[in-house]
Amino acid sequence: MSSIATKSFLEKPSFILAFITLLFLSGVLSLLFPVLSFFLPSLIFGFITAFILLFREPKLLLFVLIVIRMSLDYSSQYFSITLYETVISLSQLLGIGIALLGFVFLFLRRAELMKFPLRLPFFLLFIWGGLTILYSIAPRSTLQELLRIFDLFALSFLAYATIKETIDFKHLLQAFFVSSILPLLFGLYQFVFHIGLQDENVSILRIFGTFSHPNVYSMYLFALVVFGLLYLLLFAEKGISRMIMLGVLGIFSLMLFITFARVAWVALFFFLFLVTLFRYRIFLFPLLLFPIILFVFSGSFQSRVVESFHPNPDSSILWRQTLWSDVTTRSLQNGGLLLGSGMDTFPEVSESVRGTKNGPNDPHNDFVKFFVEGGLVGLGVFLLYLFSLAFLILKKYFSSRKDSALQIAFGVLFLFFLALELSSLTDNIFKNTPVQWLFFIAFGALLSLSSQNKKNA
Repeated sequence: MSSIATKSFLEKPSFILAFITLLFLSGVLSLLFPVLSFFLPSLIFGFITAFILLFREPKLLLFVLIVIRMSLDYSSQYFSITLYETVISLSQLLGIGIALLGFVFLFLRRAELMKFPLRLPFFLLFIWGGLTILYSIAPRSTLQELLRIFDLFALSFLAYATIKETIDFKHLLQAFFVSSILPLLFGLYQFVFHIGLQDENVSILRIFGTFSHPNVYSMYLFALVVFGLLYLLLFAEKGISRMIMLGVLGIFSLMLFITFARVAWVALFFFLFLVTLFRYRIFLFPLLLFPIILFVFSGSFQSRVVESFHPNPDSSILWRQTLWSDVTTRSLQNGGLLLGSGMDTFPEVSESVRGTKNGPNDPHNDFVKFFVEGGLVGLGVFLLYLFSLAFLILKKYFSSRKDSALQIAFGVLFLFFLALELSSLTDNIFKNTPVQWLFFIAFGALLSLSSQNKKNA
């Protein structure tokens, strides 16, 4: 009887709501007031809360983690912890906590884990990255990257194990949208008060929301547009819910535009072009006409487009090309043709060549990144990893013909995947943790729905 009483108490909505609220507040307070003395107690309490939710309400824990994660990057400029000469931000602390929770959850659901389709692509990446520790020029960076990849795997499996019905997936998408509230407010504040990143090719400061860079923010907004469109197709086809979702999509798109991030502009156009081409051809002409209208009436948009085709000497386009040439040349000189220098060591190789005065040393191209860090072997592993993801999405798409909603979801996910890989030619998509979170959590959830659909067939 005592066990029954305990269970009923822990499963009361008020109890769950209280814990979720406290967990969220602990994250927000740590973000807004990180220097105050209650930071450490709130952090500990937040982890204990998360551990309890892992057993009682793992789905709600997933939703809360999504909301909190999208608001943490901004705090890194105000607060960090130094342990053994390693600087750890709040988002990295969250990553450590997720890894610990993930180990527990994977162990508890180990039988279900063996049925998880994403285990093989992640296993391939994780094994290769682990082996590079043997010769990595920056073992600590390699270990941190392995931890980040493990977090993505754990989160995708958490979604796979907890999203079992269509209504669960609807709530997951709503959690994605809720996570945008603080980033949108920060972005709006930055735009109104002219706070942001200075770009010589843009007349206004570029907003970055709660993230570290406008490109990260813009790709996050692009992901929200994708999932907003999916929500519109599956759950908001009529009435006021449709109007609300169209308004939300308009807000996401407008905020994406004023980031002035060309990579996100191209990704969004490419994605919408494929959607209209394959499903809604009636909107194809308006879609093609819209960039022309922007080019004519928006001077900032016009300058960004013109600069793309005729870059000036200080252009980020030429900077990227020079970076790729310099770093790949140094990698080959160092004998990195076959094995490279180790996972997530591109910045170290770049800094050894260019120093820090020529801007950031991130690769801005995932394929160049994996070649420098893993040589031909690493690039081959990355291509195999991408192929396995694409194959799995398409396999589920074609096997879901009897469920039109599920097929639409996998179709949208595949087009999203293609847009991300196009963007990875000029940006750090593999390292864009917010976008990777949304992609793999949604992927895991859809794999679960596909599995449930197969059982019920």
